Amino acid sequence: MTLKSFILPAMMAFGLCACQGDVPAARSGPNVVVSGAADIGGPFTLVNQDGEVVTEKTLLGRPVITYFGFTYCPDICPTALQSLGAAMASVDPKGEYFQTVLFSVDPERDTPGALKQYISAPIFPKGLQGFTGTLEQVEAAKTAYKIYAVKAQDVAASDYTVDHVSLIYLFDKDGGFVDVFTHGTSTGELMRALDRYKRANPL
Repeated sequence: MTLKSFILPAMMAFGLCACQGDVPAARSGPNVVVSGAADIGGPFTLVNQDGEVVTEKTLLGRPVITYFGFTYCPDICPTALQSLGAAMASVDPKGEYFQTVLFSVDPERDTPGALKQYISAPIFPKGLQGFTGTLEQVEAAKTAYKIYAVKAQDVAASDYTVDHVSLIYLFDKDGGFVDVFTHGTSTGELMRALDRYKRANPL
């Protein structure tokens, strides 16, 4: 799908999942303008919350909404997923049209079991899936989806956090990139955008 243009502030809306209260939750910087067909998404091999192998082909057939985050994230990730959950409760309450996926950027701690417990939160989208894998598999997925994520603090400490972009991506039923929503997108804006897309693209 061809986009006329969209703007991704701060390395595409940099979200900082930090534990310290005096560290800002998000930072912004120079705008990045992208036009034409966005090369976002692509091949990956991971496992879901049930330990089943999943690839990009697993998601074909219905539009997909993705978010890259991690279960230990104290604020940015749950805030984004809660906003998405609220929007989905209005637009697709049964989770029959959109697929929603949390891609982990912390494979060392985000086991399938940890993801399964995390994504079951009632405030998150109904039917939310969790994908994880080996470090190499997760890095490949991050590269395909143009996601920045890196360990922060002492990488040897068990209580480390992960700095990462906070973006919600929308893909069509064939895996083509459609739109991106930053951490600054309100729940209402997200709801209206997803509703418009659903109405314009019946399955």
